[in-house]
Amino acid sequence: MAVVLFVLLMIPLSILLYRCVRDVARQMDEVESDLKELIQDSRTMIQDINLLASHANDQLDELDKVIQVVRGWSEQVDQVVEEFGSVVTVPVLRIAHTIKVLRNTWRLITDAIFGDSQKPDHKDKAGGEIKR
Repeated sequence: MAVVLFVLLMIPLSILLYRCVRDVARQMDEVESDLKELIQDSRTMIQDINLLASHANDQLDELDKVIQVVRGWSEQVDQVVEEFGSVVTVPVLRIAHTIKVLRNTWRLITDAIFGDSQKPDHKDKAGGEIKR
């Protein structure tokens, strides 16, 4: 009798265990297919990120080349400005000095020839007259 009761209990328990194992296997198959999709999406995303990183590196290399060219141009412009300044500054200063000397000389000559009597009268801000 114990064997019969044991067999009677084992048959429904075996059927329940079989159904649970079958449901778990089906769910594992679904999880496996979802995981395969996730793995494929992850691989695609990693490839896209690698492509973006490669493009970014290429653009940074191009930017570095542009910066080097602009730096070279800047150095050339600095040299030209420096040379132009050294060539032009001295003659311009000499001309300005010569004009100042000529103006002072002309003033001395006109003062010596015409004297102080030929100069016009100037008024100061207080209204008084000042003669030079």
